[in-house]
Amino acid sequence: MELFSRVDLSVPPSQRFGVSVGKEIEQALHDRLSPLTSLTDSVTYNLHFFVAQTYRSSPGGESCASILNHAANDFIILLQTLWNGDGRTAARTTRSLYEHLVNYCYVAGDQQIEERYRDHRTVTHQILSRMLKRLPLLGSTEQSREMHRRKKLGAESLEANRRALAQYGNKFSRDWAQVDLYSRAKMYGLESDYETYRLFSQVTHGSSGGTLGTLRTEARPIHRTGPSLELAALAFPEGISFFRDLCMRIQSIHGIQAGNLIHSLNELIAAWKIYKQACEWVDKNLWPEVPPLPATTILAIYPSGGTRWLHWEPSLGIIAVGVPPANASEIEEQIKRHMEFTPDGTHTGDSEGRPITAAVHGTTIQIDSDAKWMPAEAILIPKRGAEFAAGLNEIPFLGKPSHQN
Repeated sequence: MELFSRVDLSVPPSQRFGVSVGKEIEQALHDRLSPLTSLTDSVTYNLHFFVAQTYRSSPGGESCASILNHAANDFIILLQTLWNGDGRTAARTTRSLYEHLVNYCYVAGDQQIEERYRDHRTVTHQILSRMLKRLPLLGSTEQSREMHRRKKLGAESLEANRRALAQYGNKFSRDWAQVDLYSRAKMYGLESDYETYRLFSQVTHGSSGGTLGTLRTEARPIHRTGPSLELAALAFPEGISFFRDLCMRIQSIHGIQAGNLIHSLNELIAAWKIYKQACEWVDKNLWPEVPPLPATTILAIYPSGGTRWLHWEPSLGIIAVGVPPANASEIEEQIKRHMEFTPDGTHTGDSEGRPITAAVHGTTIQIDSDAKWMPAEAILIPKRGAEFAAGLNEIPFLGKPSHQN
């Protein structure tokens, strides 16, 4: 929708709608990251050969191959999301890459643990076989086919799942590993990065602090929709380093040559300064200098004296007709007296016959069920409408505007 892609980085933050989603953000970031193109091309090229060589050799068995499958695909996703500035996805992916690093070391060192990891696949199959809630969204034929597929998967894995639970205990259905992630990491000298894992877990678990890069609370809260460039800058060196460390471990444990890939990854990690500065530049041009105005009730008074109540979304630049509040008549009379209307309640309006508009802070109205959104400039008088929105607290009974978004 065009409304949500209208972000022009040439416009100062103080003059911009509070919308931060759009292709302009990605393009501005790509332009700043052009010095890194050759580095990422080198990483991608060497990654292909490393992964292909590792799968051909099949070291460590099926479980190690599965973990590398996770890691390689997540690393590709990480590069894509970093280049788009999608910090939240980058944070979650970086968190996963740390788990893959720890899990590979844990599984590769013990045949029994390797089997335990592999046997946990039956838990996944059982969960999928019971996940039927959304199937009615499909057409009858496709629904029947998909239900059959899932039920068949559950039936085929049921006996193996029962054996696994009998062997490993009921807790096995919740977690394949016998010990927690930190303890596993400590076994292989990886515990120093556990705090980084915890930081990015804040995003995954929806913790209060996980809104880094999309919420500012220094004065009044500003909630921003769109990419978290702050998280992207944090994830860049961490996620790439976790994957680099995994490649080094595979080379050390199984003798798979990863020198070219490790070298290209180190070069990319060393370019973090360029990436961080690019994110900070784009981010600076997205945050408004002051919190954008919240949704506001507008009273429009026409030259004839007639009135219309409207709901205004300043951050989107749109307005719609609303249902007058219960005390509409009282507010209308007070505003007319304040603006020194003629005794019969009329005024001359502007040269185009548009109404005089006033922001009524502290009063919330419902949008009319048949109302259609229209550009705010079709109703609000230029300049004067903006003045009322920012400073109508001069009229005591209207209250002061709130800037929380």
